[in-house]
Amino acid sequence: MTYGDLDISALPEGRFTVGTDKRFVPHAEGDPARKGTLFISVTPFLVRTPEATVLIDTGLGSWADGRGTEFLLGGLAARGVAPEAVDRVLLSHLHFDHSGGAISPVGADWRPTFPDADYLVQRAEATAEGYAGESERARDLVLQTLDREGQLVWVDGDAELGRFRFEVTGGHTGAHQILRLHTGDLQAVFGGDVLGTPGSATRRYQAKYDVDGAVSQAWRDRLVAEAAENGHLMLFYHSTSRPAAFITDGPRGQHIVEPVDL
Repeated sequence: MTYGDLDISALPEGRFTVGTDKRFVPHAEGDPARKGTLFISVTPFLVRTPEATVLIDTGLGSWADGRGTEFLLGGLAARGVAPEAVDRVLLSHLHFDHSGGAISPVGADWRPTFPDADYLVQRAEATAEGYAGESERARDLVLQTLDREGQLVWVDGDAELGRFRFEVTGGHTGAHQILRLHTGDLQAVFGGDVLGTPGSATRRYQAKYDVDGAVSQAWRDRLVAEAAENGHLMLFYHSTSRPAAFITDGPRGQHIVEPVDL
């Protein structure tokens, strides 16, 4: 959609089944779910501004069973964007379902998927809580690859880069950050894993996968209230069918999610 002078596109990688083994297995519509698994959707976002072509989070890449970065690159190609045309990659945090597509295997080595982009990462994420096992290995591999190629740009705490504002929330990981996109008097908000689905805007919960569920819920409350009051466009990373929405106040004080097409 066109939002002010921003062009925002969802780049859905589809639905996956995820169990205790932490494997993200692509799920085709109509197929039975793997026993003991949950469904999770993954949707990075492409934002084109008058100044730059920006990617927000990068999907699973090679951390999806049987896949690489072809879904992400195919989505970009369908919108006329080559890997070399991406100027910046903004990462909310470094769990592999958000950062896996940042790098691609080349033979026995790894390279940045977007060779001319700056990758912006919250510095404290390098040692933050919320990483173990494969997630920790992926974080270290992503950071090492980007640093080696001179494409890693650290963000220190809350910061602004032109029309983008980074705000550290913690909650999900120790230094998880959200992104606010400004265009005139309008604002779009990417909530990462603090506010990842439309359903998370209408219910209260504390997730066991958060390092501090109470902090995440406090941020959800804040972001949803701000969106309802100010008309912010919300971008949901873990929703394939409804990746963007406005939030309004209902007649009984509840919040209503009004999806929009991207």
